[in-house]
Amino acid sequence: MSGRAKTLLSDASNEELASCIRLLAFSVAHHRQKTEFIPLRDSADFLSPKNMGKEKALLFLKSRDLVEEAMELVRVLAAETAIMDNEAEQKALEKRTQLRINVETSIRIIWPGTSEPVRAKLQNISWGGASIIVDKAHTNAGDTIQILLPGIHSPMIKLEAKVLRSWELTSSQGEGMAIRFSSITTKDQDEFECVLKKLAQSSDNEGHREHARLSQHLDIQFDGPDELHATLDDISAGGLGVTVPDPLQIGQSLESVISTMDGEFSLKLRARVVRLEPVKMGKIQLYHAGLKFEHPSAELTAMTRELIAKMANANK
Repeated sequence: MSGRAKTLLSDASNEELASCIRLLAFSVAHHRQKTEFIPLRDSADFLSPKNMGKEKALLFLKSRDLVEEAMELVRVLAAETAIMDNEAEQKALEKRTQLRINVETSIRIIWPGTSEPVRAKLQNISWGGASIIVDKAHTNAGDTIQILLPGIHSPMIKLEAKVLRSWELTSSQGEGMAIRFSSITTKDQDEFECVLKKLAQSSDNEGHREHARLSQHLDIQFDGPDELHATLDDISAGGLGVTVPDPLQIGQSLESVISTMDGEFSLKLRARVVRLEPVKMGKIQLYHAGLKFEHPSAELTAMTRELIAKMANANK
C-alpha cells in the first residue's frame, strides 16, 4: 500500500478506522437492500442515535455479517498467498483438498426475498460448496440463498449458501454461480454426507480420489464433562478456538466431533476455519485455529443445553 491511501490510514485513529469500516459495511448492506445507488450520506443518517427504527436494526445485523465475511475473505487471500510461496506446504494442502464431485443433476433453489423454489442444475459439489447453473442469477455476491437437494433417506435436504460470484455462460445457456454452504441443520448433515458419497460413486472423479477426501475430520476431545461444560457456552455462541498439530486451510469447511475422552458425551458439527495463527510450545510448532460452526444459532443453543442436561443427570 502506498500514496494517499497509506497516508489516510496512517493518520486515522483506531476509533476512526472502526467507524469507517462500520459505515462502509452499513452502506453496502443498505445498497443491497434497495438494489440501487445509495449516497453514503443517506447510509450515515441511519447511524444517528436518533434513528432507532426496525430497518436500522436489520441493516446493522447485515452489515455485521458483511464485516465478518470480508475479514474471512482477507484471511483466506493472505493464507493462499503464503501457501503459494511454499511449494512443500502447497503439496501438503493438495492432499487435504476436499473432493469436488463433477455431476449434473437437477436441484431447486430459493432466491432471497422469495419463498417459491425454482429449478437449477448442479455442475459440481463438495462438502464446502458447489457450482450451479440458473436461467438468471437474481442475487448479488455475498447474498444468502437456499439450496434444496434430493435426499436418499429423506425427500429433501435444505442448506443455506453464500453466493461467491456469478458469470454468464455462452450460447444463451444461462448463468453460472459459485456458492459456499454456510448453514445446515444437524438433522440434515448426516443425510448430506450420504448424498455426497453416492454422488462420488456415480461421478467421473476416479482419478482424484486418492488425493482428496469427502470432508476433513477434526476430533476435539476434553478430559471430562466439567471441561466440556466450560466450553459449551462458546459452542452455543457459534465459535470455538482450538489448538491443532497441523495447519488447517482458512476458509475450509470440516466435520468436527466434540466429545469427552470416553466418548460418553459428544456433538458432531460442521465448522469453517476462519482464523489460523502459528504458536510455539518449546520446540514444537502448533496452530491455533478459530472455528465458526455452520448450523442455525438457535439449534446450537438447544443442542448445548440438551448436552448440559445429560451431563447433569449423569452426575446424579
